[in-house]
Amino acid sequence: MSSERQRLVMRSGPTPGKVYELTKDSITIGREASADIVIPDPEISRSHSRLTSKQGTYMLEDLGSTNGTFVNKQRITGQRMLSPGDEVTLGENVVFSFEGEGVGATVAASVAKMPVQAVPPPPPPTPAAGIAPEKKSHTTRNLLIGCGCLVIVIVVVLVAVLYYIDTNNLYCAWFGMGCPTP
Repeated sequence: MSSERQRLVMRSGPTPGKVYELTKDSITIGREASADIVIPDPEISRSHSRLTSKQGTYMLEDLGSTNGTFVNKQRITGQRMLSPGDEVTLGENVVFSFEGEGVGATVAASVAKMPVQAVPPPPPPTPAAGIAPEKKSHTTRNLLIGCGCLVIVIVVVLVAVLYYIDTNNLYCAWFGMGCPTP
């Protein structure tokens, strides 16, 4: 067991704010009275998960619970090492934060408090002198517009030809039908 004091603090669930000091090498969590940490919530399985002390921290594993065990909103299937600040969720409603004191927690807390500098996005590339910027291709749209214009031109030409044929009685001359009688 490590010299660091580690604990789970319930953030939401049946007893928000309750602190569970982790003092044993193996700790079971569940709804059943025989569990080391008993959580009276219907979404918690009788034997839901287990914490095991390994190399100064705890490993968390799901014990085949119905509603799952999550670390930082990701469901775990095997063992998962906990770090100070991790969020442990059992089912949908019971949420703990894993906290620790000592060297590991101090390092994690100092990293968490480090200022984060925003990195500005790179400026857009500027075209070289005398070179026009590349234009996006709108091939499909241009093709459809061209086809539409072609159809309109064909219809206009067809109407003009039919009008010319009708006004000059060419239909009569060519086919001998619809001619005026003298």
